[in-house]
Amino acid sequence: ISRPQPPRGVPSRSRGRDTEVAVCQEIPAETRSYVDGINGIETICQHARATRLAPDSTYIYEVLADGATPVQGTFSTAPRGRAPFRFTSVGDLATPNTSWSKSSLNAATTVQQVQQFSPLFHLHNGDLSYANNNTATQPQVWADFMNNIETAASHIPWMTALGNHESEWANGPLGYASYQTRFDLPGNGSRVAGWQGNWYSFQVGSALFVSLDANDVHYANDGSANPDNASQALYIAGYSHGAQTAWLEQTLAAAHHDPGIDWIIVFHHQPIMSSSSAGAGGDLGIRQAFLPPFDAYGVDLVLCGHDHDYERTYTVHGTDPGTAMRPTVVSTSLTSLDASLGHVHMVIGGGGTSSHDDVYGADTAGSNPIYGGDPVAQVYLDTPADEVYKAAASGSEVGTWSAVRDPDTVHPWGIATFDLDPGDRPGGQTSISVNFYHTPAATAVTPYPAPVLFDSFTMSKRRRDAGLRGTGQRERILVPG
Repeated sequence: ISRPQPPRGVPSRSRGRDTEVAVCQEIPAETRSYVDGINGIETICQHARATRLAPDSTYIYEVLADGATPVQGTFSTAPRGRAPFRFTSVGDLATPNTSWSKSSLNAATTVQQVQQFSPLFHLHNGDLSYANNNTATQPQVWADFMNNIETAASHIPWMTALGNHESEWANGPLGYASYQTRFDLPGNGSRVAGWQGNWYSFQVGSALFVSLDANDVHYANDGSANPDNASQALYIAGYSHGAQTAWLEQTLAAAHHDPGIDWIIVFHHQPIMSSSSAGAGGDLGIRQAFLPPFDAYGVDLVLCGHDHDYERTYTVHGTDPGTAMRPTVVSTSLTSLDASLGHVHMVIGGGGTSSHDDVYGADTAGSNPIYGGDPVAQVYLDTPADEVYKAAASGSEVGTWSAVRDPDTVHPWGIATFDLDPGDRPGGQTSISVNFYHTPAATAVTPYPAPVLFDSFTMSKRRRDAGLRGTGQRERILVPG
């Protein structure tokens, strides 16, 4: 791995031309492997971790292996301190090999769009390959997934969250052996090796990004079905015994007291709120674990997948009394949002999977300026009896929180871009501009149809580096229990 840089004592520009030399570093690979518990195939992965990288720099690398053709690539590191940057987000990708269940050509289209939008990094909100829907060929499906994302992931970091389809029957106690062998993610301080990377955080500029494993806290049982008993599934809810939630509170509390962090962005798979009638909907288990710290420490944006459609909420904070912790709408602004009031949730689950959930709960009377009414949303209120696979949701609510939905079945896939502007002075305004693009079906003739802008909004707030508590800032108080 090398980074072009000027020699010591020599300015970067000399006689009008860049003067650069390459400083090279060789990094030995760490071998990781697992044997698929269903078909017995061993998968071997190599990881090489580069350290002491300089900020805001471009590196050239070459992957070498005995007997293989070298593979070259480049990547750029994040800038130091407050700086503008773009990231993208989507969930539920699958592969472009239509021989596999849940896959479609649009899985390749989405990867091409990640490259097209040129983000600093990409967030994948869970349900990566859908290998567990192809139990006889799980390693082969994973191989197609990794080969597909390579065109983008070779130079754009992919930061992932666990989805229900990453939990594979017979692949470890949590079913995560495939995922954990392939992805080397930041640690979370846990002493349990099988929990490392399941939840983590990282900071870029003035934003903290937090990845969570909703499989640990959600009530719905939609992991991998038992190959010998289709009514039973690998149900891992509660596996951390509260460790993830405790880590979340500590991480958000530290961010709240850090004047260098203006934005807190969370991504996980299953949504807290969704009015999809074809998908899963909301989940009380996730609400109980995640909403109190979200509210207490000022989370700004929550990105999910799971339901294969697009939905955006109003700004919410707190919960409505007498409900299953239904988030309270604190602002109905649609385009210019005051981020100091609460958090906005987005379901972005149209990455490339072949199944679509573009049908929403029937509207009731309401005041939504787009639809006229609020949809009825299903909510999982309790754990399944006897670990029944994909039991129906036991509750429902009027989705007063639902602001924008995309029922356009002609454009069922989609991706979101996020442009963070850190502002130009301490205590001034900082903003994130969000655009969601939906996409029609890819074909062999038109493999990369153009994305079409569907939804745009901007979130703004005061920077936290002024040493003053700005007016309108919401109180961020730890909720007991």
